[in-house]
Amino acid sequence: MHRVYKDWFYRAQKKGLFTGLGKLEYSLKRHQDLLYPSSVQRMDGVVLCLIRQGEERALAVFNQDSLGFSGQAFHSGNNWVWLCPLNHGNAVHLRKRVTSAAPAALRDQAITFGVGDRLGIATPGHIRILRRFHLSPVLAQQSPRELELAGRTYRDIVDPVTWAVFQEGYTEPWGADGDHLKTVEWVKEAQSLGCTMITADLSDHIHTAYGKLQGDALHGEYRQLKPAYRKALEEEYLGHGIRLDTGEHIVFTRERLAQVSLVYHRAIAHARTLYCTGTESGKDPDFEVSIDETDTPTSPEAHVFVARELQKLGVRIVSLAPRFSGTFEKAIDYEGDIDTFKRTLHTHSAISRHFGHKLSIHSGSDKFSIYPLIGELTDARFHIKTCGTSWLEALSVIATVDPPLFRDLYEYAKRFLHVAARYYQTVASPESMSDIGLVDDRGLPDLLKRRDERQVLHITYGQILSNKKLKGRLYGVLNRNLEHYWRLLEEHLGRHLRLLGVRERRDI
Repeated sequence: MHRVYKDWFYRAQKKGLFTGLGKLEYSLKRHQDLLYPSSVQRMDGVVLCLIRQGEERALAVFNQDSLGFSGQAFHSGNNWVWLCPLNHGNAVHLRKRVTSAAPAALRDQAITFGVGDRLGIATPGHIRILRRFHLSPVLAQQSPRELELAGRTYRDIVDPVTWAVFQEGYTEPWGADGDHLKTVEWVKEAQSLGCTMITADLSDHIHTAYGKLQGDALHGEYRQLKPAYRKALEEEYLGHGIRLDTGEHIVFTRERLAQVSLVYHRAIAHARTLYCTGTESGKDPDFEVSIDETDTPTSPEAHVFVARELQKLGVRIVSLAPRFSGTFEKAIDYEGDIDTFKRTLHTHSAISRHFGHKLSIHSGSDKFSIYPLIGELTDARFHIKTCGTSWLEALSVIATVDPPLFRDLYEYAKRFLHVAARYYQTVASPESMSDIGLVDDRGLPDLLKRRDERQVLHITYGQILSNKKLKGRLYGVLNRNLEHYWRLLEEHLGRHLRLLGVRERRDI
């Protein structure tokens, strides 16, 4: 890196960057070939910015003292600049010194939009589109499964977002989501590295088989619960329905109460455990409950039961993700009966309003046919998670600018689909995919519009990124075409937001 820094310094000297230091900020913003103009800002009276030299970036501190950042000092006469690598230590220090560089809780925001980044380079594109709408972004979002498959840690998730926020001059609050966390250990890990949102995945503790029991079999299992617990539930729910603002009345029969309590009571206890872990030492994260990873849709009674029982236990949830009717498969549009989805969304939205939390829609990317319903029926109060769609836009760049690499990635994805299918549900198969040898280069981007091809390329990211040679080639192409990538993200996510009915800002 010393050679990179030295080359940049000599270029900056030659262009007269270190003359007229009284107007340094104005001078810096004129040199877009040397730095990111939006990053230029003052901290404690000292000017900082993010510089670029080829494919490398660094933090520049224009001062004789580095303000605590680690790096290398260069000077021209009395003018000093520290060039500091974008490493973890400097990211932590930046988050301490610059409020906007650190994630924050977003619980009071009506619309929040999560954008996972499996590559660590997408955030500038995310910011450029999300800042144009009335919403609060969750710019860092990843699950342990995704971390494992991509060979990353939460440090690798939060730090690139910190630098991207600084690069783009973004000053609004943003969140960091430890997504689909199942254990106390993962909650601690995510929070230790800066996550301000905890998504508690309760799927391992939801026992849907009980929901199919009836008669003596059901009540026999129900009687296995502690008598005091059963008595409290019956006093709480039987004969005491909930009237929603839609006019609907949620009433529990004895059989329905037995079913939902058997299905969810262990999940509720586990949610409380994760919540208590997340709120230790005065922490106050945005706490989301995920009950969507099941085979059967979440009934209104189940939603009410989970929300009310958590409320009684003192668990303050910001959002809840039910399992909706139909299918929310990765990277493709909603599949199912839209009228049924509309009815259930209408009811779940009303239940959310009753308890004061937002609805969360998981696997929410590319669900274009139902976005208008989500925006309308939730009264523009929701959280949506997207991730893989940004990965696919990266592959779209490669399909356009480096067809040979895309062909290699495509064949590799077909070859290792059986491994990815252990982690993600899909009906696609190598046989259902196009023979790429019959597709000319101009037609390669269109493969990403086809259902099976799109989904297979979406879920095999872990296998692709575990191949060092392919990974190196992929990053090489993308780092040379970042502006192209960020423009595609702006267009693609912009379509999401407009269909959701999110209002655009007029002050941007």
